[in-house]
Amino acid sequence: MREVHQERAIATRQHIVESAAAVFDTEGFAGASLGRIIEQAGTTRGALHFHFPTKDALATAVLNEHNSRMTAVVEVVTHSEASALEQIVAISKTTSRMIDEDAVVRAGTRLLMELTYTGELPLAYRVWIDACEDLVRRAIEDGDIVPAVSPQAVAYLVISSLAGIQMVSSVLSGRSDLDQRVDEMWEVLLLGLVPADRQRKVADLLRSAPRERN
Repeated sequence: MREVHQERAIATRQHIVESAAAVFDTEGFAGASLGRIIEQAGTTRGALHFHFPTKDALATAVLNEHNSRMTAVVEVVTHSEASALEQIVAISKTTSRMIDEDAVVRAGTRLLMELTYTGELPLAYRVWIDACEDLVRRAIEDGDIVPAVSPQAVAYLVISSLAGIQMVSSVLSGRSDLDQRVDEMWEVLLLGLVPADRQRKVADLLRSAPRERN
C-alpha cells in the first residue's frame, strides 16, 4: 500500500510539473499564477503546496525536468556511431524539434531567459556547451573542422545562436520556420568551419535527421 501511495505521489508531482510547464510556456514566469497552474493541473491548492510551496519551487522543478530531457538528448546522440561533426548538428536539430513539440522543454527554455540567477546557475547551457566543445575538438582531430578555430568559442557560438534563433522564430512565426532557420544557421557556420576539401559533407549534414511537423 505504501508503494502505491508513493507511486501516486510521484505521478501527481510529475503531472503538476507538466501542468506548470504548460502555463509557464504561454504566460512566462511573471504572468503565471498559482491559481492558473492549479486550474491547468485540475488539482487543489493543498495538493500543489504539498509538493511545491512556492512558484519559484515550481519553476525550479520545470527547469530540472528540462535539464534532464536535454541531457538525455546529448547522451543519446553522443553515444551514436555518427561522426563528431554529425553529432553536433544532430544535437541542435533534435533540440529544436523538442522545443517545437515539448511544452516542458519550451517552458524551461523560456524560464532560462526570464529568471534572475543569484546563486547556482542552471545546468542546461553548460551541458550543451561542454558537450559541443568536446565534439568540436573531436571534429578537428577528424579533419572535419578547420584546426584554427577555438573549440570553446565555436561551442559558445553554436549554443548561443540556437538559443537566439528559437527565441526570434517563436516571436516572429510561432516557430513555424524554426527548422529552416536552424538549417540556415548551419549552412553559414559549416561553410566557415569545414575544410575546403570536405565541403561536400555540408549538403549531406543539412539533409540529415529530417524533421516531421505534426
